[in-house]
Amino acid sequence: MTTPAASVQLETRATLGKKVKVLRRAGIVPVHLYGRGVESRALQCDARTLLQAISRAGGEFGQPLRVTIAGESSEYTAVPSEIQWEPRTGDVLHVDLRTV
Repeated sequence: MTTPAASVQLETRATLGKKVKVLRRAGIVPVHLYGRGVESRALQCDARTLLQAISRAGGEFGQPLRVTIAGESSEYTAVPSEIQWEPRTGDVLHVDLRTV
């Protein structure tokens, strides 16, 4: 397997459901991290930071990302499995990261 080309630090997200609109207005993207042997996690990250990391890794179908979660020592290797975009503005609505 290839080594991750970029890394990103995510934070645990307490805001769930329709209330994530407030996060998006503040420039924060909701992120879900999931995969085999990993419990699904609701996370968040600054939109610009996340998009730069995905871009450095080669885009949506590029290299894996090194993912760390603030306040935890665990590190994951993940690939973007889905990026949801707002059609009119081009803003990111949501990112799903699947561990590998």
